[in-house]
Amino acid sequence: MSKPARAGAAALVAGPIIGLIAVIVLPTLSDDAGDIVAALTAHHSAMITGLTLQTLSIPVMIAGVVWLATTLAVNTPRLALAGGLLSVAGALVILFEDGLTDAGPSIVSSLDPRNATVALHHLHSSTAAGLDPLALLFDLGVALLGYAAVRAAVPSWVAIALTISAVAQGVGFGAGSRPVVATAFAAMAVCLTLLVRSLSSGEAWQPAHSTVAVA
Repeated sequence: MSKPARAGAAALVAGPIIGLIAVIVLPTLSDDAGDIVAALTAHHSAMITGLTLQTLSIPVMIAGVVWLATTLAVNTPRLALAGGLLSVAGALVILFEDGLTDAGPSIVSSLDPRNATVALHHLHSSTAAGLDPLALLFDLGVALLGYAAVRAAVPSWVAIALTISAVAQGVGFGAGSRPVVATAFAAMAVCLTLLVRSLSSGEAWQPAHSTVAVA
């Protein structure tokens, strides 16, 4: 693999690992304004660190997804393009929503807890309420990339497990369940590592349905 390919593959695996560390560090995964304000008040440093890592994981994952889509386009250009675009679009929605949560520390430092809770709740409800369904584009994109990977000689169980872990991650965040989200991130990291190894073996670089001319 070339240096850019190694960098892309590393980003793909590092994204969920950074996300996993963020989940472990964050005092709460709840999106409730009151819980966020309470966590920022009682565990300020941990929340800042966790929110920073959580936000950082998204652009790293986007870089990895772009590499993956580019690699898979050798065999399945349409699937790879669709999966890459949907994954990146969904990731950008998640990044925007994380950015709203990242405004929490500034709000909490400027207002008393009651007013900070009201302000943060209003920010989320007025800005991000309609965006939640769009975050599912990430899951759909990952599923398409997984299917494209299967057609590029990646074991089907790896693609299935990757899709399940992506969906479980979203469900876990929605429920505020640390064990579910942590398990999903860990499973995603393992699946992506196996996927990268399979792609780097050389089999996936050959166009599907290629024929060999015989003299």
